[in-house]
Amino acid sequence: MRTFLNDVLEGYSEAKNKPLKGNSLANKIRGEFPNEIQRLINDNRYKVVGSPGKGNWADCPWIAILDMFVTDTAQSGYYPVFLFMPNMKGVFLSLNQGVTEVKENYKRETGNVLRIRAENFRAKLDISIHDEIEMSLGSSSEKVRLYECGNIFCRYYSASNLPHPQKLFADIEYFISQYQQLTFNDTSIADFETTNAIERKKLRLHYRIERNTSISLKVKKLKGYKCEACGFKFSDKYGDIGSEFIEAHHLQPISLLDIGNTRLNLKTDFAVLCSNCHRMIHKLDDPSDIELLRSLLKDCC
Repeated sequence: MRTFLNDVLEGYSEAKNKPLKGNSLANKIRGEFPNEIQRLINDNRYKVVGSPGKGNWADCPWIAILDMFVTDTAQSGYYPVFLFMPNMKGVFLSLNQGVTEVKENYKRETGNVLRIRAENFRAKLDISIHDEIEMSLGSSSEKVRLYECGNIFCRYYSASNLPHPQKLFADIEYFISQYQQLTFNDTSIADFETTNAIERKKLRLHYRIERNTSISLKVKKLKGYKCEACGFKFSDKYGDIGSEFIEAHHLQPISLLDIGNTRLNLKTDFAVLCSNCHRMIHKLDDPSDIELLRSLLKDCC
Protein backbone atom coordinates (compact mmCIF):
# COMPACT_ATOMS: atom_id res chain seq x y z
CA MET A 1 0.00 0.00 0.00
CA ARG A 2 2.80 2.40 0.89
CA THR A 3 4.51 1.56 -2.41
CA PHE A 4 1.36 2.40 -4.36
CA LEU A 5 1.03 5.81 -2.70
CA ASN A 6 4.70 6.48 -3.33
CA ASP A 7 4.36 5.54 -7.02
CA VAL A 8 1.67 8.20 -7.48
CA LEU A 9 3.51 10.87 -5.47
CA GLU A 10 6.76 10.31 -7.36
CA GLY A 11 5.40 9.68 -10.83
CA TYR A 12 2.24 11.72 -11.29
CA SER A 13 3.78 15.08 -12.20
CA GLU A 14 5.87 13.50 -14.96
CA ALA A 15 2.98 11.35 -16.16
CA LYS A 16 0.83 14.48 -16.65
CA ASN A 17 3.17 15.55 -19.44
CA LYS A 18 2.02 12.52 -21.43
CA PRO A 19 -1.40 11.56 -22.84
CA LEU A 20 -3.83 10.29 -20.22
CA LYS A 21 -5.24 7.54 -22.40
CA GLY A 22 -3.32 4.31 -22.00
CA ASN A 23 -0.91 5.75 -19.44
CA SER A 24 0.41 3.04 -17.13
CA LEU A 25 0.22 5.14 -13.95
CA ALA A 26 -3.32 6.27 -14.80
CA ASN A 27 -4.30 2.64 -15.31
CA LYS A 28 -2.83 1.75 -11.91
CA ILE A 29 -4.84 4.50 -10.21
CA ARG A 30 -8.01 3.20 -11.86
CA GLY A 31 -7.30 -0.50 -11.39
CA GLU A 32 -4.30 -1.91 -9.58
CA PHE A 33 -4.32 0.46 -6.61
CA PRO A 34 -8.08 0.20 -5.89
CA ASN A 35 -7.89 -3.58 -6.31
CA GLU A 36 -5.16 -3.79 -3.68
CA ILE A 37 -7.19 -1.76 -1.19
CA GLN A 38 -10.22 -3.92 -2.02
CA ARG A 39 -8.16 -7.02 -1.28
CA LEU A 40 -7.00 -5.62 2.06
CA ILE A 41 -10.53 -4.65 3.12
CA ASN A 42 -11.90 -8.03 1.98
CA ASP A 43 -15.54 -6.99 2.20
CA ASN A 44 -17.73 -6.76 -0.89
CA ARG A 45 -20.01 -4.30 0.87
CA TYR A 46 -17.40 -1.76 -0.25
CA LYS A 47 -16.38 -0.75 -3.76
CA VAL A 48 -12.98 0.90 -4.22
CA VAL A 49 -12.59 3.23 -7.20
CA GLY A 50 -9.83 5.54 -8.35
CA SER A 51 -9.50 8.35 -10.86
CA PRO A 52 -6.58 10.21 -12.44
CA GLY A 53 -9.13 12.31 -14.35
CA LYS A 54 -11.54 11.87 -17.24
CA GLY A 55 -10.36 13.13 -20.63
CA ASN A 56 -7.69 15.26 -18.96
CA TRP A 57 -5.41 14.68 -16.00
CA ALA A 58 -6.94 15.70 -12.69
CA ASP A 59 -5.18 18.22 -10.47
CA CYS A 60 -6.01 15.99 -7.54
CA PRO A 61 -6.17 12.25 -8.31
CA TRP A 62 -8.08 10.16 -5.80
CA ILE A 63 -8.94 6.66 -4.62
CA ALA A 64 -12.27 6.30 -2.78
CA ILE A 65 -13.82 3.56 -0.63
CA LEU A 66 -17.59 3.51 -1.23
CA ASP A 67 -20.09 1.82 1.08
CA MET A 68 -22.65 0.48 -1.40
CA PHE A 69 -25.43 1.11 1.14
CA VAL A 70 -24.56 4.82 1.06
CA THR A 71 -23.47 5.45 -2.54
CA ASP A 72 -22.06 3.63 -5.54
CA THR A 73 -20.52 6.75 -7.06
CA ALA A 74 -17.95 9.27 -5.83
CA GLN A 75 -20.22 12.05 -7.11
CA SER A 76 -22.62 11.77 -4.18
CA GLY A 77 -22.86 10.67 -0.57
CA TYR A 78 -19.83 10.49 1.71
CA TYR A 79 -16.86 8.12 1.91
CA PRO A 80 -13.18 7.72 2.86
CA VAL A 81 -10.88 8.85 0.06
CA PHE A 82 -7.17 9.27 -0.61
CA LEU A 83 -6.69 12.76 -2.08
CA PHE A 84 -3.28 13.51 -3.56
CA MET A 85 -2.02 17.08 -3.38
CA PRO A 86 -1.58 18.67 -6.83
CA ASN A 87 2.10 19.39 -6.05
CA MET A 88 2.51 15.73 -4.98
CA LYS A 89 4.15 16.69 -1.68
CA GLY A 90 1.72 14.54 0.22
CA VAL A 91 -1.60 12.72 0.32
CA PHE A 92 -4.62 13.04 2.61
CA LEU A 93 -6.84 10.22 3.81
CA SER A 94 -10.14 12.04 4.25
CA LEU A 95 -13.69 11.18 5.19
CA ASN A 96 -15.20 13.40 2.55
CA GLN A 97 -18.32 14.13 0.50
CA GLY A 98 -19.22 13.77 -3.15
CA VAL A 99 -19.33 17.28 -4.58
CA THR A 100 -20.95 16.80 -8.01
CA GLU A 101 -24.48 16.13 -6.79
CA VAL A 102 -24.31 18.97 -4.24
CA LYS A 103 -23.10 21.38 -6.93
CA GLU A 104 -25.93 20.40 -9.26
CA ASN A 105 -28.45 21.25 -6.55
CA TYR A 106 -26.89 24.26 -4.82
CA LYS A 107 -24.78 25.97 -7.51
CA ARG A 108 -22.87 28.91 -5.96
CA GLU A 109 -23.71 27.80 -2.41
CA THR A 110 -22.02 24.41 -2.86
CA GLY A 111 -19.03 25.22 -0.64
CA ASN A 112 -21.21 26.49 2.20
CA VAL A 113 -23.50 23.46 1.99
CA LEU A 114 -20.54 21.07 2.09
CA ARG A 115 -19.05 22.84 5.12
CA ILE A 116 -22.36 22.79 6.99
CA ARG A 117 -22.85 19.10 6.23
CA ALA A 118 -19.27 18.32 7.27
CA GLU A 119 -19.84 20.03 10.63
CA ASN A 120 -23.07 18.08 11.10
CA PHE A 121 -21.31 14.79 10.31
CA ARG A 122 -18.50 15.58 12.75
CA ALA A 123 -21.03 16.19 15.51
CA LYS A 124 -22.16 12.57 15.15
CA LEU A 125 -18.65 11.13 15.52
CA ASP A 126 -16.10 10.76 18.28
CA ILE A 127 -13.03 11.56 16.23
CA SER A 128 -9.45 11.13 17.39
CA ILE A 129 -7.10 13.92 18.49
CA HIS A 130 -4.94 12.81 15.55
CA ASP A 131 -7.65 13.79 13.07
CA GLU A 132 -7.64 17.16 11.32
CA ILE A 133 -10.82 19.01 10.39
CA GLU A 134 -9.05 21.43 8.06
CA MET A 135 -7.50 20.25 4.81
CA SER A 136 -5.41 22.31 2.37
CA LEU A 137 -4.68 20.70 -0.97
CA GLY A 138 -3.05 23.81 -2.44
CA SER A 139 -4.90 24.37 -5.70
CA SER A 140 -6.90 27.14 -7.36
CA SER A 141 -9.13 24.55 -9.03
CA GLU A 142 -12.77 24.99 -7.99
CA LYS A 143 -13.29 21.25 -7.69
CA VAL A 144 -10.24 20.80 -5.47
CA ARG A 145 -11.40 23.66 -3.23
CA LEU A 146 -14.74 21.90 -2.89
CA TYR A 147 -12.90 18.76 -1.74
CA GLU A 148 -11.51 20.94 1.05
CA CYS A 149 -15.01 22.17 1.94
CA GLY A 150 -16.33 18.61 1.97
CA ASN A 151 -13.72 17.28 4.38
CA ILE A 152 -15.26 15.82 7.55
CA PHE A 153 -11.90 14.87 9.03
CA CYS A 154 -8.57 13.73 7.60
CA ARG A 155 -5.02 12.56 8.19
CA TYR A 156 -2.03 13.81 6.22
CA TYR A 157 0.92 11.77 4.98
CA SER A 158 4.00 13.59 3.70
CA ALA A 159 5.63 12.20 0.57
CA SER A 160 8.96 12.29 2.39
CA ASN A 161 7.66 10.35 5.39
CA LEU A 162 4.97 7.88 4.39
CA PRO A 163 3.94 5.62 7.29
CA HIS A 164 4.60 1.89 7.54
CA PRO A 165 2.10 -0.29 5.59
CA GLN A 166 0.63 -1.65 8.85
CA LYS A 167 -0.03 1.91 10.05
CA LEU A 168 -1.66 2.81 6.73
CA PHE A 169 -3.95 -0.20 6.88
CA ALA A 170 -4.80 0.53 10.53
CA ASP A 171 -5.78 4.06 9.47
CA ILE A 172 -7.96 2.69 6.66
CA GLU A 173 -9.70 0.40 9.14
CA TYR A 174 -10.22 3.33 11.50
CA PHE A 175 -11.76 5.47 8.75
CA ILE A 176 -14.04 2.62 7.72
CA SER A 177 -15.15 2.15 11.35
CA GLN A 178 -16.00 5.87 11.54
CA TYR A 179 -17.72 5.59 8.16
CA GLN A 180 -19.86 2.74 9.48
CA GLN A 181 -20.68 4.69 12.63
CA LEU A 182 -21.78 7.66 10.56
CA THR A 183 -23.90 5.38 8.38
CA PHE A 184 -25.63 3.93 11.44
CA ASN A 185 -26.12 7.37 13.02
CA ASP A 186 -27.44 8.87 9.80
CA THR A 187 -30.61 6.74 9.89
CA SER A 188 -33.62 7.48 12.05
CA ILE A 189 -35.40 4.57 13.74
CA ALA A 190 -37.63 6.60 16.01
CA ASP A 191 -40.59 4.33 15.27
CA PHE A 192 -38.82 1.38 16.94
CA GLU A 193 -37.64 0.84 20.49
CA THR A 194 -34.68 -1.45 21.17
CA THR A 195 -32.24 -1.75 24.02
CA ASN A 196 -29.75 -3.90 22.17
CA ALA A 197 -26.96 -2.00 20.38
CA ILE A 198 -26.46 -4.69 17.74
CA GLU A 199 -30.19 -4.79 16.97
CA ARG A 200 -30.16 -1.01 16.67
CA LYS A 201 -27.29 -1.15 14.19
CA LYS A 202 -29.06 -3.82 12.17
CA LEU A 203 -32.24 -1.75 12.03
CA ARG A 204 -30.29 1.23 10.81
CA LEU A 205 -28.55 -0.89 8.22
CA HIS A 206 -31.94 -2.26 7.11
CA TYR A 207 -33.20 1.28 6.52
CA ARG A 208 -29.95 2.37 4.89
CA ILE A 209 -30.35 -0.42 2.32
CA GLU A 210 -33.93 0.65 1.58
CA ARG A 211 -32.99 4.30 1.20
CA ASN A 212 -30.06 3.74 -1.17
CA THR A 213 -31.40 5.36 -4.36
CA SER A 214 -29.33 3.22 -6.70
CA ILE A 215 -30.50 -0.06 -5.14
CA SER A 216 -34.11 1.15 -5.02
CA LEU A 217 -34.17 2.07 -8.71
CA LYS A 218 -32.73 -1.30 -9.70
CA VAL A 219 -35.30 -3.16 -7.60
CA LYS A 220 -38.21 -1.21 -9.12
CA LYS A 221 -36.96 -1.74 -12.66
CA LEU A 222 -36.62 -5.47 -11.99
CA LYS A 223 -39.89 -6.06 -10.10
CA GLY A 224 -42.24 -3.48 -11.60
CA TYR A 225 -44.58 -0.95 -10.01
CA LYS A 226 -47.45 -3.03 -8.63
CA CYS A 227 -47.62 -3.49 -4.84
CA GLU A 228 -46.75 -7.09 -4.01
CA ALA A 229 -48.95 -7.04 -0.91
CA CYS A 230 -52.24 -5.42 -1.99
CA GLY A 231 -51.85 -5.18 -5.78
CA PHE A 232 -52.24 -1.37 -5.85
CA LYS A 233 -50.69 0.42 -8.81
CA PHE A 234 -50.27 4.19 -8.56
CA SER A 235 -50.67 4.82 -12.29
CA ASP A 236 -54.12 3.16 -12.22
CA LYS A 237 -55.30 5.63 -9.59
CA TYR A 238 -53.32 8.78 -10.40
CA GLY A 239 -52.54 8.49 -14.10
CA ASP A 240 -49.26 9.81 -15.45
CA ILE A 241 -48.06 11.30 -12.16
CA GLY A 242 -48.25 7.84 -10.62
CA SER A 243 -46.27 6.23 -13.42
CA GLU A 244 -43.25 4.25 -12.21
CA PHE A 245 -43.97 5.13 -8.59
CA ILE A 246 -43.57 2.46 -5.90
CA GLU A 247 -41.39 1.89 -2.83
CA ALA A 248 -38.69 -0.75 -2.41
CA HIS A 249 -38.66 -2.71 0.85
CA HIS A 250 -35.80 -4.85 2.11
CA LEU A 251 -37.13 -8.32 2.94
CA GLN A 252 -34.09 -9.99 4.45
CA PRO A 253 -34.82 -10.56 8.17
CA ILE A 254 -32.98 -8.04 10.33
CA SER A 255 -31.71 -10.86 12.54
CA LEU A 256 -29.83 -12.30 9.56
CA LEU A 257 -28.15 -9.06 8.54
CA ASP A 258 -24.36 -9.25 8.71
CA ILE A 259 -23.17 -5.73 9.53
CA GLY A 260 -19.70 -6.33 8.18
CA ASN A 261 -20.49 -8.21 4.99
CA THR A 262 -23.98 -8.09 3.48
CA ARG A 263 -24.74 -9.44 0.03
CA LEU A 264 -27.96 -8.46 -1.68
CA ASN A 265 -30.14 -10.29 -4.18
CA LEU A 266 -32.40 -7.73 -5.83
CA LYS A 267 -34.98 -10.34 -6.79
CA THR A 268 -35.33 -12.27 -3.53
CA ASP A 269 -34.24 -9.77 -0.83
CA PHE A 270 -36.68 -7.00 -1.80
CA ALA A 271 -40.38 -6.39 -2.39
CA VAL A 272 -42.07 -3.44 -4.06
CA LEU A 273 -44.84 -2.00 -1.90
CA CYS A 274 -47.27 0.90 -2.00
CA SER A 275 -46.75 3.56 0.65
CA ASN A 276 -49.47 2.20 2.97
CA CYS A 277 -48.25 -1.38 2.86
CA HIS A 278 -44.66 -0.26 3.30
CA ARG A 279 -45.60 1.64 6.43
CA MET A 280 -47.66 -1.25 7.81
CA ILE A 281 -45.06 -3.95 7.21
CA HIS A 282 -42.66 -2.00 9.43
CA LYS A 283 -45.19 -2.25 12.25
CA LEU A 284 -44.99 -6.05 12.20
CA ASP A 285 -42.73 -7.86 14.64
CA ASP A 286 -40.96 -9.22 11.57
CA PRO A 287 -40.92 -6.56 8.81
CA SER A 288 -39.73 -9.22 6.37
CA ASP A 289 -42.98 -11.23 6.64
CA ILE A 290 -44.83 -10.11 3.52
CA GLU A 291 -47.06 -13.22 3.66
CA LEU A 292 -48.40 -12.14 7.06
CA LEU A 293 -49.14 -8.68 5.65
CA ARG A 294 -51.05 -10.26 2.77
CA SER A 295 -53.08 -12.40 5.17
CA LEU A 296 -53.96 -9.34 7.25
CA LEU A 297 -55.19 -7.60 4.12
CA LYS A 298 -57.38 -10.60 3.23
CA ASP A 299 -58.87 -10.71 6.74
CA CYS A 300 -59.81 -7.01 6.48
CA CYS A 301 -61.53 -7.37 3.12
